[in-house]
Amino acid sequence: MKSGIGSVLRQLIIPNGLLLAAAVLLLPWKLGAFFAPPGGRFIGLAISAAGVLLALRLRSPRLMLTLVLLLVSERAWMLTWAWSDPVLRNTLAVLLPLNVAALLLVDDSFVDWEAFAWWGGLIAVQAAGVILILGTGELSVLRRLGRPLLPHLMARSRVPQLAIVFFVLCGIGLLAAFLIQRKPRDSGMFWALAGCFLAVHAATPRLAAGYFAAAALIAGASVIETAYLVGYHDELTSLPGRRAFNQAIAALDGEYAIAMLDVDHFKRFNDTFGHDAGDQVLRLVASRMMNVGGDGKPFRYGGEEFAIIFRRIGAEEALEHAEFLRNAIADTQFVVRGLDRSRRQRTERRRAHRPRKLRKESVDTRVTVSIGVAEPSRAGMPAEEVIKAADKALYRAKENGRNRVELHVSQRVREAIERTT
Repeated sequence: MKSGIGSVLRQLIIPNGLLLAAAVLLLPWKLGAFFAPPGGRFIGLAISAAGVLLALRLRSPRLMLTLVLLLVSERAWMLTWAWSDPVLRNTLAVLLPLNVAALLLVDDSFVDWEAFAWWGGLIAVQAAGVILILGTGELSVLRRLGRPLLPHLMARSRVPQLAIVFFVLCGIGLLAAFLIQRKPRDSGMFWALAGCFLAVHAATPRLAAGYFAAAALIAGASVIETAYLVGYHDELTSLPGRRAFNQAIAALDGEYAIAMLDVDHFKRFNDTFGHDAGDQVLRLVASRMMNVGGDGKPFRYGGEEFAIIFRRIGAEEALEHAEFLRNAIADTQFVVRGLDRSRRQRTERRRAHRPRKLRKESVDTRVTVSIGVAEPSRAGMPAEEVIKAADKALYRAKENGRNRVELHVSQRVREAIERTT
């Protein structure tokens, strides 16, 4: 439990929280000079523009729109300082967290230009409304935004109390989104929102520009983190993916062992219960693999196949941990939800295949795996050969009845055993 909480805190704080903490420490007395006009005004612009291009390339619309919002807000905020207009400043402070909260409604799974137009229209309507009010001279509506909700509370704050309420509510929403999905995008938006609050609370335009730039830097760092997760982690199981595995085996030396794991009868399981149930099986197996002993590091190798790297132990010791893992998976009761409870559509599969008759009722079943374990049989043996040896042991486990662990024995060892017998 403690390790789980620690993992969540690390994902939340590193690196985005640390970036904001560095900005808080350094901007007032070290970095503030960089944001002095005329050159300082282009720093935030450059950071935001680079982040927008990267987010567009990686197809992360929510972060891209966050960076656009930060850029627009920073420019508008600097204008309020230039015009010495506290009414406009209070209006922008109130609208900023509301616009960030609106980004939670943007689907981040694909680039939806209709959603972009909707969000851009929302910003345009706000700008047109403010301009219209300024043109008519009826500033009483905008002045109400800066009035304290509780006159005796936070009377000295430079941020309107209504804006503080919206910042807090938006921050709670972003934090909840992060705790549910554990994505760098939500962590980045949370800390970028905190940077925006510091910007609207800043006593000078130079500090405000610096905090807006820090918020843009945090959002840009979240884009990079997202790119890393896409390339090195499997989204379905939350395990490191094939690319991370290839990188890990390149650094192996000394004593180690590799285990290859395959879910038994996985295709039959998919054909009987559907692909949603198959995804549940893969997540179940991955969750058990995260607790494998022997300091083993699990990976999603591809399809229904997984891999484990055991550093600093040999194959015989790794065999014991693999056997314990196999038992843990086999002893887990797995409830397959019926079609009346799981109806996620699979359009691409419906087009490619004829409909299958899947079981409609919920059933209790069990999942089993077969595992093959191998270690280098000679000094300097490439890790790719160890993987092939573990695969041979895995196939032997399949041939011998499945739901078992097999240890690869090299030809040299096998011949030595035969000579002694």
